[in-house]
Amino acid sequence: MQQPPTSFHDPNVVGNQEHLREHLKNEININKDLSPEEMEFHYFRLHDSNNDTLLDGQEIMKALTHMMQPPELMPFEMQGKTAPDIAKLKKERYLQFMQGIVQVVDKVLETDDVDKDGYLTYPEYIVARRRDAKQMLKMQQEMLRQAEAYRQQQAELANKPKEALL
Repeated sequence: MQQPPTSFHDPNVVGNQEHLREHLKNEININKDLSPEEMEFHYFRLHDSNNDTLLDGQEIMKALTHMMQPPELMPFEMQGKTAPDIAKLKKERYLQFMQGIVQVVDKVLETDDVDKDGYLTYPEYIVARRRDAKQMLKMQQEMLRQAEAYRQQQAELANKPKEALL
C-alpha cells in the first residue's frame, strides 16, 4: 500500500526528473539532465500556483497529492462486500490518506517556516531540503553500520564450534 510521504522534502517526491520534464517541456530544455538544484527550483516554482514566490499550505498539499494517490483497496478487502460497503471503505481510505497529507503539511509549516508567516519561501525550502538530506544520509549510514555489525556477528557465530554455542 502506498504511504503518504513523511516529508515535503521526500526525494521520491522532489527527485522525479521525468515528471518535472513533462510539466516543464515548454519552458526548459528537456533533453539535458537537470542538476539537483535545478530540480529543486523547478519543483518549488511548479507548485507556486499563484506565482507569489511562496508556498502556502494548500500549494504544499497540492504538490504532495499530485505525486501521490490514495491507496487502492486490495481485492481481499472488497471480497464479499456490497457496492455501498466498498464505496464507504474507499472514502475512509481517502480520508486517512488526506489526514496523513495534512499532518505532513502541518509539520512542514511548523518546522520549515522559519519566520512563522504561514508560507514557505524558497530559501526556507532549500534550508529544509539540505537539513533533511543530511538527516537521511545519517540514517542510511547508521543502517549500514548496523548491517555490518550484524554481518560480523553472524560470521563470528558461524566460525564458533557448535559446543561453544550451547
